[in-house]
Amino acid sequence: MEKIFFCVIIIFISHLSEAQVKQRSVKTEFYTGVGYKFVYLTDPLARNAYPFFQFSKGDFLKEINGVFGVTIDQKYGIELSPAYLFTNSLSSDGFNFTDNSGTRFYVPVQTRLFAVPVNLRFKYYPFSKGYSATLSKMYFGVGGGAMYIEEEITSQIYTDNTRLNFITSRNAKESMWTSNYEILVGIGNFSKIGYGFELSYRIVPLKQLQTKALITEIASNFSSVNFAANIIFSF
Repeated sequence: MEKIFFCVIIIFISHLSEAQVKQRSVKTEFYTGVGYKFVYLTDPLARNAYPFFQFSKGDFLKEINGVFGVTIDQKYGIELSPAYLFTNSLSSDGFNFTDNSGTRFYVPVQTRLFAVPVNLRFKYYPFSKGYSATLSKMYFGVGGGAMYIEEEITSQIYTDNTRLNFITSRNAKESMWTSNYEILVGIGNFSKIGYGFELSYRIVPLKQLQTKALITEIASNFSSVNFAANIIFSF
């Protein structure tokens, strides 16, 4: 995935350099914004522990993101996008975890999860000129960067998933740094105060250390499909 990401960046920069050579006067426009993102985890174990929507509590796995960027000739975009993903929701289904005592069934009773991805993103507006006003606002892009994740779970431990034989309660907490990559498509505008909607797929690999009874230690990834609504201020 890293090779693909860097290849796309090289292609993007080469197109940008070619556009600047062909056109001496290039219009640039800076923008900033804030957005609200709904997050759907694609790994079954992670999604079961942190559901997209929990009906009993009416709680979402959610993310607040910011953007600081520049558009070049309304055709290319480069932006820095930090975000804050968080939830206190939990599933009562439980999960199996194996340690030195053997395999036990863990039922979370309290959780705390947050993550801070900080990505550099590259956008391409293929229909910015010579197309309808709606299509001109559409873009495709890629992004990538670092991601900090912190998770804490207090679980009740049983011998198996029948939950007939309670053993004890235990708290586990861990934090980590990992990489993440994005593929995205969206629509926005170039107004002074505008809007944007974006659909993205974020790839978040996990090391599966399996040293603690935490989802981020036993799930294969923390990847997700995301839908974002943004407010954008251009200047």
